[in-house]
Amino acid sequence: MTHLRINRRTLLTGTVALGTVGLLAACGGGSDKKISGKAASSTEEIVKNLEINKQDRSSLKQGGEFRASVSAIGPNFNILTQSGYTTANLTAFGGPCNIPSAIGFTSLSPAGEYSLNDDYVSDYKAETVDGVQTITFKLNSKAVFNDGTPIDVNAVKSYQTIYTAAASGSDYQITPSPIWEQVASVEAVDGDTRHVKVTMSKPWYPIEGSFTSFLHPAFADPKFFNDGLNDKPLDQYWAGPFKVGEWNSSSKVLTVVRNEKWWGQKPALERITWREMSSQAEQAAYKNGEIDYVDASTLSSYNELSGVANTDIRKGSALSVGNYEINPEKVPLPVRRAFVAALNREQLQKLRYEKLGWKETLPGSMCMLPMQEGYQDNYPTKLGKDVATKILEDAGYTKSGDYYTKDGAKVSYPVITFGSDPVVSSTAQFLVQQMKEIGVELTIENHGASEMSSIISSKNFAIKTGGYGITTSPVDAANYFYISETNNGHGKDLDSLAATMMSTEDPKEQLKIMNELEKRHLDEVAIYVPTHNGPNFKACRKGLANYGPMLFGLPYYNPNVWINVGWEKQN
Repeated sequence: MTHLRINRRTLLTGTVALGTVGLLAACGGGSDKKISGKAASSTEEIVKNLEINKQDRSSLKQGGEFRASVSAIGPNFNILTQSGYTTANLTAFGGPCNIPSAIGFTSLSPAGEYSLNDDYVSDYKAETVDGVQTITFKLNSKAVFNDGTPIDVNAVKSYQTIYTAAASGSDYQITPSPIWEQVASVEAVDGDTRHVKVTMSKPWYPIEGSFTSFLHPAFADPKFFNDGLNDKPLDQYWAGPFKVGEWNSSSKVLTVVRNEKWWGQKPALERITWREMSSQAEQAAYKNGEIDYVDASTLSSYNELSGVANTDIRKGSALSVGNYEINPEKVPLPVRRAFVAALNREQLQKLRYEKLGWKETLPGSMCMLPMQEGYQDNYPTKLGKDVATKILEDAGYTKSGDYYTKDGAKVSYPVITFGSDPVVSSTAQFLVQQMKEIGVELTIENHGASEMSSIISSKNFAIKTGGYGITTSPVDAANYFYISETNNGHGKDLDSLAATMMSTEDPKEQLKIMNELEKRHLDEVAIYVPTHNGPNFKACRKGLANYGPMLFGLPYYNPNVWINVGWEKQN
C-alpha cells in the first residue's frame, strides 16, 4: 500500500447525511442502569479503545454470511444522486460493490490517515508549478467495471462532464461540487489512458486527494444518471469485491455476493444480506437471530440487547454531529437566530445521555469533533431567552397570547423527527416546550427513518432532526454547509470568505478562515444547529471479526473493511 497524506474530498460534499437517527440518539427508557463512558480527548485515545475484534485473516473461515440491516435501501441505487446519497446506501452497496464512486482509490484508517489503494492506482502527485496546478495519477491496468469497461481517463471525464454541467444548472440531480468548476482539462498523458492528468484553471486548496473517484461513462446521460438505477441495482456499472446477488424490491432485501470479476484480494465472506428495517425492528430481528449486528447506542437498546446470548457489545465514539436543520425558505432569519439563542443544548444532552452514563463536550462545529486538531467552539455566545425574544421584537414580531405574530401570522412551524426510539419523542417534546417559552410554536411530525432521504432531498421540512458524518476535511465540509449554493441562495455575504478559504494554500491559515466562516454562519445565517456527537455502541454476534465502531475507517471510506470482515474459525 502506497501511503499518501491527503485531505480527502469525501464524495460530493465532504459530508454524509446520516440515514438514521438511531445512531445519534442516546437515552430514554425505563431503566436506571448505568453504562460508563465518555468521549475521548484525542484521536489516539479513541483509536486505542475501538472494539472490532481485530483478527488476522488466517484465523477466519472462508465463506459464510453476514446479515445486517439499514434504515433504507435504494430506491435510487445511484449513490451520487441527491436521493441516493445516504449512509444507508453507502453502507449496503456503496462500499462492498461500488468502490469507484463510493470510495475511489484511497483508503482511510480509523485515525483519519489516508493511503493509496493499489487495486486502483500506483502513483498520485499534486503540485503547483509557476501558478499552474496539476494532479497526475496512474491507474491499475486490471481495474475495470463489471461490464468490462476500463477504469481509465474516460471514467474521470465522466465526473467532469456531470459536475461541470451541474454547475451550469443542468438536469443532473446531483449536489454541485465547486472544485470541478475550476478544472481546465482532464487528459491522458502521452496517449496512455491509464495515466491521467487533471489541470486546474486556478489553484484549489487543499488539492491533495482530489479527483480520486471514477464513474462509468454511461452515467453521462442525464436521464440514466437520474433514473436509470431507480429500484434497479444494475451493478454492471460498478466494481468491487462484491456484486449484487439478488434485490427483492417488495421485501427490501439486498444480497451481495463475492464478485468473480474482482481483481483484488478475495473477501473472507461469501455473502452479505441487508434488510431494510426500523430501529425497533432491528432489535427484534437481532434477538430472533435474523441479523448479526445492530446499533446499541441508546439506553433502551443497550438494555434490550446486552443480555442477549452470544452477544458482544462493542463500544466507540460516534463519527457524527447531531443537529437541528432549519429550512431558510420556510423559517425567516430572525426566528432561526432566536431558535439558536434559546436552545438549551445542555438539557438536551442530559435527556440523551444521563442514564447512559456518557459525557461529552457540547459540539461547537458541524465540521469537526472536539478531539480533532484545529477544533474551535464556533457556537454563538449570546444565548438565552432574553436574547431570543429581543431578536424577534427587534425584527418587528409582537406577542399575542403565548406566541409571537407578524403580519397577522403566528410564528408556528412543524419540527420533523425520524424513528421510534423514546429519545426522539422526549427531546422533541422538550424542544416544543422550550420554544414556547420564547413565543415560538412548534408541532411534532414523526416519520419513519426510511422517509429521511426523500424528505431531505425535497427540502420538505421547516425544522428537522438529523445529523451528518464528520470527515477528515473540515474545510471541505464548511465549503459545503456554508456556501449560499447549498442553502438556496441564503448567506451570500459569506461566499467571498468561503472562496478565500478554498484559495488559501497554508493549511493552518485555511483552518482559521474555516472557523471564522462557521462562526459567522451560525450567528448570521443560522441554518445548521449542532447539538451532540454521541457514543457508538454496537451489538454483534460473538465470533464476528474486524467489524464494529470504526471512526474514520468506515466501510465506505476503507475498501478493505468488506474484504476482511468474517467469522472466526470454530475450534
